[in-house]
Amino acid sequence: MRSAVIIVALLTIVAGVALPATATSPSVASLDDGETQTALDTPTAAQQSTLERSPQTDIFIELHSDRSADWRIEMRYELETENETAGFEEFAQEYEAGTADVGLDADLFERVSETAEEQTGRSMAIENVTATANIENDTGIVVLAFTWTNFLEETDDGLRLGDAFSSGTDATWLTSLQSNQNLTIQTPPRHAVSSTSLPLENNAVVIEGPRTFESTEQLTVSYVSTGGQPPEWPWDLIIGGIVAVAVVLGGTVVYLRRRPTDASAPSGQGTAPNPDREPPTPETTSEAEGPGEERPPTEPDDDGVDVDLLSDEERVELLLEQKGGRMKQANIVKETGWSDAKVSQLLSSMADNGRVEKLRLGRENLISLPDEDEREE
Repeated sequence: MRSAVIIVALLTIVAGVALPATATSPSVASLDDGETQTALDTPTAAQQSTLERSPQTDIFIELHSDRSADWRIEMRYELETENETAGFEEFAQEYEAGTADVGLDADLFERVSETAEEQTGRSMAIENVTATANIENDTGIVVLAFTWTNFLEETDDGLRLGDAFSSGTDATWLTSLQSNQNLTIQTPPRHAVSSTSLPLENNAVVIEGPRTFESTEQLTVSYVSTGGQPPEWPWDLIIGGIVAVAVVLGGTVVYLRRRPTDASAPSGQGTAPNPDREPPTPETTSEAEGPGEERPPTEPDDDGVDVDLLSDEERVELLLEQKGGRMKQANIVKETGWSDAKVSQLLSSMADNGRVEKLRLGRENLISLPDEDEREE
């Protein structure tokens, strides 16, 4: 009985998903209106009916220009007793092995996508499925991730989200979000939202429960292209400019070092130069420094790169590489010392150009470098 509490909780994962009658299964009982009928009819579950703790559920949908969508459903369970922790550990092993009798699985979305395929007339598939479960800081975390192909509709004006949520006529299979459920839909790269009735944050749809949806019109978002592929850098000109600047700087340094010994004072004026005297070091000043105050040299980073020679975009990419390819936006602000507004505008521009990817996690943005295959496109 030690895992009964967890099992009951796991059966209430996606309370807002309404399936056709032919798609209902015992492992994920009728989920319409948040009722898990099969589970709650059992004696064990009845003994646990006082459990009111539901998992915090965050659904992230990252849309792509090829009309596919990467889904990530993350559920967090607060584990308050040793029995709950032991029960979740047992469930986690079975869930990752694919032998668990309960818990959200890709079969649910396979059935939903078949319904959407019939309604839209587009061939769809659920691919690249991963299911993980683990415990962090007394919290059980269940994550289901997959790719849904042909999720977006292509129109004359651009891309449109909405018809894949259809379950027939104007109805939708995503009927509601509960108070502990949030949905974030990330705009495709190099696109912008042109029309929607849904709330937007940083060019992404962010919906916090509770919220009900009576038709696909309430889940429709239209997107327009913002310029296609990112521009190619004129590397020949850039490299030529760097070489020219290096030659000029080198000539200036040589001239400054030789000037004290080559110069001679006019007859009767001044004194002859002292050959043993060391050449003076050029002084540099800035608006924040007084005359004669030397500016401390910039220290190269651990990779031997002088960050002063990098553009803002290159500096962000270097930071991400040093941090394993992923950082929170707030940490980028802290590391660079730039303002929140500058970092937000810079990251939005880089995301539009495909140089970084932005993922909404609650009220924070997770910034990551794109996969190598995407960066080569």
